[in-house]
Amino acid sequence: MGIFKKRWFKISAVVVVLILAVGGYFAWKTGFIINKISGSKNSALGTLFSDGAAPQSEEGRVNILLLGMRGANMPGGGLLADSIIVASFNTKDNKVAMMSVPRDLWVQIPGTSDRGKINSVYAHWEGGGKGQGIQKIEEVMGTVTGLKIDHAIVINFSGFKQLIDTVGGIDVKLSKPFSETQQFVEGQECGGTFSLPAGTVHLNGDKALCYSRARVQTNDFDRSKRQQIVLKALKDKLISLGTLADFSKVNNILNIVGENVKTDMAPEEMKGFYEQYANMKDADITQQVFENSEKGLLEVPAAGTGLGYVLIPRAGQDNYSQVRDACKNIFSQPAQ
Repeated sequence: MGIFKKRWFKISAVVVVLILAVGGYFAWKTGFIINKISGSKNSALGTLFSDGAAPQSEEGRVNILLLGMRGANMPGGGLLADSIIVASFNTKDNKVAMMSVPRDLWVQIPGTSDRGKINSVYAHWEGGGKGQGIQKIEEVMGTVTGLKIDHAIVINFSGFKQLIDTVGGIDVKLSKPFSETQQFVEGQECGGTFSLPAGTVHLNGDKALCYSRARVQTNDFDRSKRQQIVLKALKDKLISLGTLADFSKVNNILNIVGENVKTDMAPEEMKGFYEQYANMKDADITQQVFENSEKGLLEVPAAGTGLGYVLIPRAGQDNYSQVRDACKNIFSQPAQ
């Protein structure tokens, strides 16, 4: 009996040591990744065990700008923003809003006398060693939305695909078949032609990216709506118990984030943000896409301006009053 107890004690001790080792590894790695994507020089464990400091909220909400793009050194305008979404968090009322701004919005490029599409702002100030892309796109988005943009998170296409594959893909519901037969022909991206059937469809990383990028046979606004749906599905999978309890998945997610994500959040802000907003269970989610439909707040300028296809506020160029009102009052809209 004594030998049996000693054996089980040794086994239990080994299990405890393994658990502590795994926990210590993840603690160190999480701190290391947080420092890497934020550019911090703190020690890995020092970052993880520091006191969290969530971004200061304005009027009870925190606004995080999400940017998706091909990625640095990629052909076809790697630093041009393909997705521009403001995610607004209201913990008091347990509400989240996602507001998409089209990449063709014609804006003043900050710090210059030039104008351009809003998707070029990050590229203009990030490329050539300037390294100010996040700061300048936050400035422009603050002007457009009237919101205090607290921070931004940038992810490239490769990281987006890898995250979805790591969590086992995502499911989306289509009310009708989806098809894009023109946009990807040149270069044979997405197989040249891309289509999905109606109903609940399971998407891997490649298919989710194609679905999120397709726009020629629909439009940029419809694409923005699809991007929001895909992001919500990815968020649900990332925080699911099946993901968080899987050592391999969590390890892969940390690796992917470290290689493909950039942010201006300080490590303590990321930790504080997670601690504060991870408790938002079953939050009401409102989605808004700014567009030039009949009831939209944007429009194509009158013919003869020589601008090509761009969008300006319906209230007039640089007059973002209607867009700002919509952003300010976003939580008064019904959740979707």
